[in-house]
Amino acid sequence: MNTILVLTALELERQAVLAHLEDIQQELHPETGTDYQVGYYNAPTGKFKIVVGKTDQTNTNAGIETERALTHFSPSYAFFVGVAGGLKDVKVGDIVIGKAVLGYERGKETDKGFLYRPQFGLSSYNLERMAEAYGNSDKWIIKSGSLVNPDFSLPINVFSGTIAAGEKVMANIDSETLDFLRTKMSNAYAVEMEGLGFLEACRHFSQIKSLLLRGISDLIKGKNESDEKGSQPYASQNVSAFLFGLIDELSLQINPLNLRNKLQEVAYKLYPRGIEDRNIWERAGGRLHEVNLNKSGGDQWFDALKLIDNGGGNVTFSLLIQIMKEDFSNNGLLKSL
Repeated sequence: MNTILVLTALELERQAVLAHLEDIQQELHPETGTDYQVGYYNAPTGKFKIVVGKTDQTNTNAGIETERALTHFSPSYAFFVGVAGGLKDVKVGDIVIGKAVLGYERGKETDKGFLYRPQFGLSSYNLERMAEAYGNSDKWIIKSGSLVNPDFSLPINVFSGTIAAGEKVMANIDSETLDFLRTKMSNAYAVEMEGLGFLEACRHFSQIKSLLLRGISDLIKGKNESDEKGSQPYASQNVSAFLFGLIDELSLQINPLNLRNKLQEVAYKLYPRGIEDRNIWERAGGRLHEVNLNKSGGDQWFDALKLIDNGGGNVTFSLLIQIMKEDFSNNGLLKSL
């Protein structure tokens, strides 16, 4: 079973992640007593063990807690999720994928002013690209539509790019730090306090793939008003939903054969006469001539799902499952897919 580490800075953010898990138990680090919540998530092709830790704020704390958790749990994947302040193009509730993180406080004070010497952190390339593809997919559009909050604007957009990281809580739109960010880091979508420490710690574990995800909770201007409307819980909810949608996509890449086998079992039980039963194949966009109809129902499903797995025809696993759920909305096996 693959283990995934998810870290947050705030308890509010951690609770938003835990809302997606089952069978949650507390586990303490044997040496430091650091508390982790360990649960399980049912993805399309099987279960993931999810370890959820809290680092508290600042890059320093995030770096220490990340290394501690990576060493103890040896996960296959590590994610840092939580809220951030928006700097450009984004609105409250949007998602930013941290393709790169820039530490904005590193530099040298001279008699001519501050000489900026940025420190860089990078998310794993393949996870970043997968997250970007998911953010542009119909799956995310459908999922994000269920996250509506009347106090904030829709749609929930997804951006991939640079995030600024420092040690300051940004609450003043007229501050010198904000002017500096807009001048020196004009490509940054958001600003936060932990991403650099997280990615720097992950850099030393080359076998573990890592990704930074942020939900926009305020735009610096009007921060207090946004907080009063519940922008932090809203942003935490959105970024957690995005994370687990991404884990679903990850599971399909890790074990697509397992999904095909599970779907074949379900399809044969619900449509025993094969792909013509209830016109299921054509309703999913397929053509009957693609599959040999002179075989039994079970053999038809074997051939049809193998065709999808090989990239043939117009039908996809997700679309076929969606049509099946229209026919059997309360079926437990379908829900597990």
